[in-house]
Amino acid sequence: MKKKLLLALLAIAPLGLFAQNEETNTAQSQEKTLKQYGFWDNWFIQGQIGGQYTFSENHKAASFGDKISPNAALGVGKFFSPEVGARVQLGGWTSSNYMNNGTYDVKYLNGNVDALFNMTNIFLPYKEDRVFNLIGILGIGYVHGFKDSDENLHATNSISPRIGLQADFRLSNAWSVNLEANGNLLRDDFNNQEKFGCSYDGTLNVLAGVTYRFGRRGFATVNPADENLINSLNNQINEQRDQIKELKACCEKKQAAVEPQYVAPQKTENKRPDLSAAVIFGIGKSNIDPNQEVNLYNTVQYLKQYPDAKVTISSYADKKTGTAKFNQELSKKRSESVAKILKEKYGIAEDRINIINNGDKEQPYPDNNDWNRVSIFTSK
Repeated sequence: MKKKLLLALLAIAPLGLFAQNEETNTAQSQEKTLKQYGFWDNWFIQGQIGGQYTFSENHKAASFGDKISPNAALGVGKFFSPEVGARVQLGGWTSSNYMNNGTYDVKYLNGNVDALFNMTNIFLPYKEDRVFNLIGILGIGYVHGFKDSDENLHATNSISPRIGLQADFRLSNAWSVNLEANGNLLRDDFNNQEKFGCSYDGTLNVLAGVTYRFGRRGFATVNPADENLINSLNNQINEQRDQIKELKACCEKKQAAVEPQYVAPQKTENKRPDLSAAVIFGIGKSNIDPNQEVNLYNTVQYLKQYPDAKVTISSYADKKTGTAKFNQELSKKRSESVAKILKEKYGIAEDRINIINNGDKEQPYPDNNDWNRVSIFTSK
């Protein structure tokens, strides 16, 4: 009977996939990345009340109504992403059982830790304002049955795995109502009865409740690379190059205007120009966008033209996104991505590449936070 209970719950799971018709938006086909969130974001508290049916020895001998008992639960949880979350729940009340031509109640309390899987977001594109979400539940709990001298019941304790589904209906950014069904396996002596050849008792809980989300709610997706930012930085680099050319031309004119004087012949060497280039990254990203490879290509041409030159890669992360530890590791990954292409694709020797990982300790562009997701190249 317990196996039939679990199979029934699994059988209704695919129905959630057809709960809503989604229109395909061509803009969603573009690559998106999830905005980074902190520990205190996307938490919720949930209260539920409903009924319970207990599968145990002789349960078929009692009427269906006699085996229904009240059940309530209070939970706190968090979604780590649009697809995956977790919940800690405390619940219980009474479990109705049958023996000797009559029913009796086992009072109990259970604590559960549940993994939550938003099946709607797993199989469909994420929409924060979607009205309906189907959430799968897999968890493990600890159930304590209380001693009752009047009913001649001793205390019991049991580890209880569970599986379930929750239908969540959004009312606003903060509030939603839910309907949940979950099945739980218990030790055979949970109800103070044991039957030969039967290893478990079981309960089916059907609960209705409300969910309140607090703190920063929901998730946002952003483009991994800001085209306006990329163009702005490239324009800034080109302007700096034009300024260098103008200064060089001005100096050459002034030098030509000076009356020539005799200078003893001496050996001179051409001074190579300084390297100035950069690669821009998306939020939380270390992979190099194809439209940024032109800056890498120009850097390679510079190194080939001046074989004695070395390049320093200084990588940064913007201070307003992520923790200091995360940003330090992110700037390291950005440096490694750039260095890998220089070495493997263009054959630049490793001893010509110097790496500095700054994390968010330094911000090269303090007036524009978005510009600080960058690796800057300079020559030595």
